[in-house]
Amino acid sequence: MPMNTRKLLHSLGALADLGAEISSTHDFEEVVQASLHTLLGTLAIRKGAISRYSSSPGQLKIIAARGLRDAVGSRVSLGKDEVDRLIKRPGPVDLAAERNGLAQFVQRNGESLKRLRAAAIVPMVARGELMGVIFLSEKFSGEDYDSEDLAIIATISRHIGVAIYNHRLLVSIRRRAEENRRLYRELRDTYQNTIRAFAAAIDLKDAYTKGHSDRVARYSEAIAREMGVEGQELEHISVAGYLHDIGKIVVDRAIINNPRPLTDREFKELNTHVVTGYEILSSINRPWNEIAYMTKCHHERVDGKGYPQGLRGDEIPLGARIVTVADSFDAMMTDRPYRSRLSLEAALEELKRNSGRQFDAGVVSAFCRLVMKEIAGDVPRVLTATSGRGYDKKLVVTTLNSMINAPGATSVGH
Repeated sequence: MPMNTRKLLHSLGALADLGAEISSTHDFEEVVQASLHTLLGTLAIRKGAISRYSSSPGQLKIIAARGLRDAVGSRVSLGKDEVDRLIKRPGPVDLAAERNGLAQFVQRNGESLKRLRAAAIVPMVARGELMGVIFLSEKFSGEDYDSEDLAIIATISRHIGVAIYNHRLLVSIRRRAEENRRLYRELRDTYQNTIRAFAAAIDLKDAYTKGHSDRVARYSEAIAREMGVEGQELEHISVAGYLHDIGKIVVDRAIINNPRPLTDREFKELNTHVVTGYEILSSINRPWNEIAYMTKCHHERVDGKGYPQGLRGDEIPLGARIVTVADSFDAMMTDRPYRSRLSLEAALEELKRNSGRQFDAGVVSAFCRLVMKEIAGDVPRVLTATSGRGYDKKLVVTTLNSMINAPGATSVGH
């Protein structure tokens, strides 16, 4: 086989290997190092290095080297005019040639080029930008680079240049993605803090229910999780828990804190808070209209005797049915102007008595399963954290089992 043909086949094989290496999922530094080895091995070049260009502060940083001790990490300065000149002239540049236009570059970086054993440099250009420079020493044979060598060097350098360009693009995308994630986290924190601030402002209306909205939100989210709710729907239910009483900001404080039974007029005014809250929240675009409707329905009853619409069963959104149980449980476990807090045992009995009437039986069942898990220590305490003076564990477990296994306890409409 003629020498030129053998050389051509060898070069094509090297290019195929290089293409596979560049398109692989290997570490970028490994890809560059392997590309350098391919280039040097194909043409029997003694030593070489690949540098990456950085416009600020105008330097070439060595990122891969072969046959050059301590070369990786070293830098070579490159002026703007020199960058433009390299971009405009493809292929290898003989540093010993008098008319290569890089006399100042060679003079300024004499010591660095000497350490790199650089006889020629090859600019790597992609999309009209300088990606870096390959430094090449002489060949093992001592022969000059012929036209075939230069063509092969130019082709391989373009491959490596594209690899560097793609890597830089990927790094930029990852950096932007991380910045976007950071901004998103900050926005979510601001959003959640704002929701909590609104909830705290609502609770200030009632001297006896400090932290009520926060607890209802946590209870609602925990119950919803137990029922398999996740994603955006879970978040909506949590927000509805925080803001379920937002309409109370327009209700007379004297009515909210009244220690005696309310008159019909006072009841009527208090009950308007669900519609007022809906009007406040529904003025915000999706997904808040869904949250607004949950808050409007949190005093509906599954038997149809609630307000403001008298909805029945599955006509009431699942989130509202969950918030109803969470709201009522916290009300029972909190001191109020007209009564002292109930024990956990008594609160469970109230939920049991009203399951299927005021409360959705499936939601109550999920509530009970969650309490059982908390008592067993399988999940963090959320619902039982306000039990305060303790409870009769045996009695509570018996009550919970009867509620979990009650008829209709697993029928939950979504």
